[in-house]
Amino acid sequence: MKNYLFTLLMLVGFTANVTAQNDTNPWSITLGTNALNLNLDGKDGETHVSSNLSYLEISRYIGGGFSVDLAGTVNDIDRESGVEDLYYSVDLGTSLSANQIVNLGKFDPSLRGGVGIAGGLSGISSDTEEFFVAYAGLGLNYWFSDAFALTLKTTYKFYSAELDGLLGNDMGGISHLQHLAGFSFAFGDGDSDRDGVKDSVDACPDVAGVESLNGCPDDDGDGIKNSDDDCPLTAGLAALNGCPDADGDGVKDADDACPNVAGVAALNGCPDADGDGITDADDACPNAAGSKAMNGCPDADGDSVADKDDKCPAVAGPASNNGCPEFPLSMLGDYDINFDLEKYNIDSQDVQRLSTVLKVLLANSDANISIEGHADNTGEESFNNPLSKNRSTSIKDYLVNLGIDGNRLSTKAFGESMPKASNDTEEGRAINRRVEFKVVN
Repeated sequence: MKNYLFTLLMLVGFTANVTAQNDTNPWSITLGTNALNLNLDGKDGETHVSSNLSYLEISRYIGGGFSVDLAGTVNDIDRESGVEDLYYSVDLGTSLSANQIVNLGKFDPSLRGGVGIAGGLSGISSDTEEFFVAYAGLGLNYWFSDAFALTLKTTYKFYSAELDGLLGNDMGGISHLQHLAGFSFAFGDGDSDRDGVKDSVDACPDVAGVESLNGCPDDDGDGIKNSDDDCPLTAGLAALNGCPDADGDGVKDADDACPNVAGVAALNGCPDADGDGITDADDACPNAAGSKAMNGCPDADGDSVADKDDKCPAVAGPASNNGCPEFPLSMLGDYDINFDLEKYNIDSQDVQRLSTVLKVLLANSDANISIEGHADNTGEESFNNPLSKNRSTSIKDYLVNLGIDGNRLSTKAFGESMPKASNDTEEGRAINRRVEFKVVN
């Protein structure tokens, strides 16, 4: 290889656009000088420093800290014999930045390695002045800015007759040490994530995206970038931060308990036709406003009998008499006393119900009543049995304190063995935590 090859490299470097961009720019050019340490003319380690611009390297970053490097050098060698040699070399290799492992700020050390051709040293071979080498070395960049650095490199070029022979040249060569110094210029507008959007305008330069979102990803294709999309894998609406709303009620499907039927936000997207705050699915009277205690049905006389079932809707009466005011023993079947979880105390609501039970007992003074306690399946049976006993006893004590003869009242405890409703739901378990009244004669 002759000197015109290096001249071609120099021309390529000087005609390239070296407009700096940023630290993701993949191309760089290094210009500088070099020094050689050669064993020539029987002398060991003689150093030859070039005083001219004699080192050019073009480098392309390929990812993972690795770059591919193409470099050329020349150096005037004044021999003791009076011969003036023009050393030249062309090297092709790769370098690995240590900053890929640990961030050292402006300092950027690297490892280098590759192969090359050296020549221009007379007396090395009788037939040719060129020989192949393998090289390895260290480098250090100090970046003054994202695009401009001081570069220092030390390279050992190893001559091997075996390598030279593999490449068709066995005429001899010399191992030597070369030092390089110069300035590096980074340039070119890179595309780190390879999404077709240049890094200089890419809002998400490390993640492939779409041009319409300045290079940011939009996995569900709804026009909202993933970082702003609460539902990045499902196409949705901008008004709901990218989440879908199948029924169009303004409640995103992920939060909508009734995603296919338009409803109200206060009820998690479920409909409430009568506006009583109870979803239609849970409302026994969906077209007439009622209370939660009546499962959404109205109760005009407040007797706990829904108007739709009350034959006397304007006058309070027990459910056992279809809402009409009488006190037959049959009324007791409608006046269970329910308890909070693990409780057996009587609250104000129980007092109201027990007032009717009292009226029934007073109206039927010859009747004996069994007070039967029950529990839901929460907890162990060994706990539920005495709990149900305590519930029946607390009701009996309450009625005796109101004047009912205790000899008329007996108690039983069934624990969780006789559920009245399903224990699979909270509502069912609340029903099962009860005391029932049974006529025994």
